[in-house]
Amino acid sequence: MDGVLNVLKPAGMTSFDVIACLRRVYGQKKIGHGGTLDPLAAGVLPVFLGRAARLIEYAPIRRKTYEAEFLMGFETDTEDVSGRITARGGVLADRDAWERAAAAFRGPIRQVPSLYSAKQIGGRRAYDLAREGKDVQLPAKDVEIFELCIREVRPPYLRLSVTCSSGTYVRALGRDMGRAAGCPLTMSFLVRTVMGPFAIGEAKTLEEIETDPQGALLKDLRMLLSELPALTLSAAEAADFLAGKRLRTAADDADAAAAYGPQGFLGIAAVRRGVIHPKKVFS
Repeated sequence: MDGVLNVLKPAGMTSFDVIACLRRVYGQKKIGHGGTLDPLAAGVLPVFLGRAARLIEYAPIRRKTYEAEFLMGFETDTEDVSGRITARGGVLADRDAWERAAAAFRGPIRQVPSLYSAKQIGGRRAYDLAREGKDVQLPAKDVEIFELCIREVRPPYLRLSVTCSSGTYVRALGRDMGRAAGCPLTMSFLVRTVMGPFAIGEAKTLEEIETDPQGALLKDLRMLLSELPALTLSAAEAADFLAGKRLRTAADDADAAAAYGPQGFLGIAAVRRGVIHPKKVFS
């Protein structure tokens, strides 16, 4: 079975728990998701079944929007309320001070990922090393904060809306904003409301999916290919493409392009110097 699910992940479950549940519902193992959500977090989790799982890397899901809540006055080692308190401080009711702090984090920034994250260090997850008490040093990464809006300042709570690139840790954003404002912050709740073309208003709960597995599945894979150039092939060319043969084309060079024939989507190809090179064929 091939398709995409817009899953409304509940708080309290890991993203892997969601995948395990869906494998049972659909009776298949070839399932993957498009972006981990922490157990504390809820919201949009795109899940890809069957051949759609081969298209995750091309899916337009790198832009994400979150609603986040932080508690003022302390930091933890996990940067959320599940962790051990490592620092304490006061609260800050001055909205202007928070606006000034937020201004420094809009646009391209360098961010040190959360220590308790799924980042790999020497083949192991950072959170496993941190739990063992190891000294974990994560390098800063380039991320982008497209929008950062302060929803509410009501001590001890600070509520933000964040639209950001893939690889951004909202927990770490709160950590750094709190330090900039002189008021430690710890994330208390997080909801992902948008991820690329997937929005929370259309997301299905696991209970809804289990009730109607076929109805919940989005089978048109074109939404996953909207950022790729398209190659339109004749019936004869489509047959050659599906056989893995190279084809001549007038199309511009591209590392990845979506190939279509008279019967629909054929697969992913690279285009180099007027030649189509099939990469992933969907026969």
